[in-house]
Amino acid sequence: MPSNKRTRPPADAEYRVAVENFGPIVNASIAVRPLTLFIGPSNTGKSYLAILLYALHRSFGPRKPFSQGWRPFGFRAAGPPDSLFASLKAWLSETSGGPSSALPAAVVPWVRGALERAAGPNSMLQEELQRCYGVDRPADLVRKQGAKSGAELRLRVPRSDGSADAEYRFKFGQRSGEGTISGVETPSIEAAVTHYFRNAREYFTGLAGLDEIDLELPPMVSSLPERLFVDLFRPVHREAFYLPADRTGVMHSHQVVVSTLVQSAATAGLRPSRDIPMLSGVLADFLSELIEMSARRRRRRKDVGMGTRLEQAMLDGSVRLERTEAGYPTFAYRPEGWKDNLPLMRASSMVSELAPVVLYLRHVVRRGDVLIIEEPEAHLHPAMQAAFARELARLVRDGVRIVMTTHSEWFLEQIGNLVRLSELPEKKRQGLDGADCALRPEQVGAWLFKRSSRPAGSVVEEVTLDAETGLYPTDYDTVSEMLYNQSARTFNRAQAGNET
Repeated sequence: MPSNKRTRPPADAEYRVAVENFGPIVNASIAVRPLTLFIGPSNTGKSYLAILLYALHRSFGPRKPFSQGWRPFGFRAAGPPDSLFASLKAWLSETSGGPSSALPAAVVPWVRGALERAAGPNSMLQEELQRCYGVDRPADLVRKQGAKSGAELRLRVPRSDGSADAEYRFKFGQRSGEGTISGVETPSIEAAVTHYFRNAREYFTGLAGLDEIDLELPPMVSSLPERLFVDLFRPVHREAFYLPADRTGVMHSHQVVVSTLVQSAATAGLRPSRDIPMLSGVLADFLSELIEMSARRRRRRKDVGMGTRLEQAMLDGSVRLERTEAGYPTFAYRPEGWKDNLPLMRASSMVSELAPVVLYLRHVVRRGDVLIIEEPEAHLHPAMQAAFARELARLVRDGVRIVMTTHSEWFLEQIGNLVRLSELPEKKRQGLDGADCALRPEQVGAWLFKRSSRPAGSVVEEVTLDAETGLYPTDYDTVSEMLYNQSARTFNRAQAGNET
C-alpha cells in the first residue's frame, strides 16, 4: 500500500484553535505549541479552553479500539462509483502519460465530497464536548450573552508542504440545541490527493498485472477519505491526557468514588438517584487512568525515564504503585532511605500533588502525546515551582506537548529564563541552571485571559517575552502595585499618627 508520509506535518507542528461565545469566552484564537501557557485571572475560561483542546484530541486522536472494527471518524460516505475505479485503473496502468499527467477529473471532487459529508467527526466532537464538560447538549456551552448568535469553534492545522491549511468548523446555537458541521474546509485536498496517487502509481507499477490492480485498488480508494483526514489533522491525531486541578483529592479518595459509582450503578435499573452528581469526562478519564494504570498496555512500551527523572529532581523518594489482593491499585510514597512505604495521604502536599504527574509519566504518557495540566504550581514552594518548570521544559524537549494553566509568576519567570537561554550558544550556557532544557521562542506560546465588560465575558490575547525584562507580561504587576500602594498608605497613616 502506498504511503503518504511526505504530506504529514511534523509532530510538534503548531495548530490553531479559535472560539467565539464559548462558555465565558467572547473570543479567542490561540496557537497550540510544544509548550502552551494559559495565564490570567480566575474564572476567565483557562480551564474551559484547556478542556476543549482535550475534547478535540479525544475526537480526532487514536483513542478508539481499531482492533474491534471501529472505523476512524465513522465516515458514512457512499462508495466510489464504478466509473471512478475504471478511470483510475487506466491512469495507474498507463505508461505514456508520464508522472505529470493529470488525475482523472472525478477523483478530487469525490474525495472532497466524502470529507464534507463525513458524519463521524461531527458527531464524535459533539459527544466529546458533552462528555468532557458534563453537559446535556453542546448548546449549554454557549456564552449566555451570545445566545442569539450561538457559538463557533474552528480548528486549523498547517500543512508541512506549504499548501493551504486544513480547517474544521463546528457551530452550535442555544435555540437549536444541536451542533452542526459547516464543512471540512481543506483547500489542500487536491495537492494531497494528487501526491497520494502519484505514490500509488509507483506502487502499482510493481504489481504483476491489471488483475492485482483490480484487487487492491477498491479498498485503497474507499479508505482514502479517512486516511487523508488523519494526515490533514496529524498534529491533533495524538493521544491527550488531562490532569485536573483537583487531582490530589481524587488520588486520595478514588476508592471511595469508585465504590459510590458502583453502588449507584447497582440501583440504576430500579430508581435513578438525582442526588448523586455525575462526573465530568475529564474527571472520569483521570479516575479511569488511575484504576487501569498498572494494567495499561502502554506500560509494556519502553519507559523513557521521564517519571523517574522527576522523582529524582524533586521528591527525594519514589512514588509507588501497588495492587491489593483483589487487583485494585493503591498508591504510596517511599522516602529515600526508607524500607517501608508511606500512604500517599500521609505524605506532604507537594508529594501528593506531584504523584499523579510521576505516575502518568511512568505508565501513561509517551513521546508524541499531549499532557494538559491545570495549575502545576499548586502546593509547591516557589523554588520547587521553578524546578518543576524546568522538568516540564525537559518533557517538551523529549517530545511531549504540554498545555498548562497557571497563576504562578515564578513558573512564568523560569520559562522566560529558559527561552532566553536558547539565545546563547551551547558553550555559553554551561554552568547555568536550566542549560539542558532551554526552549526556543517558537516552542512556547503564552496566552493571557482578560475580562471584558462589553461584551461581557473574557477575551484572550497572546503575550510575548519582553526583551528587556525577560518576562511574559501579565496582570501580576498590577496586583504588586496595588499592594505596594496599600502598604505605603498604611505606613504614611502610621507615621502621621506618631507625629501627633
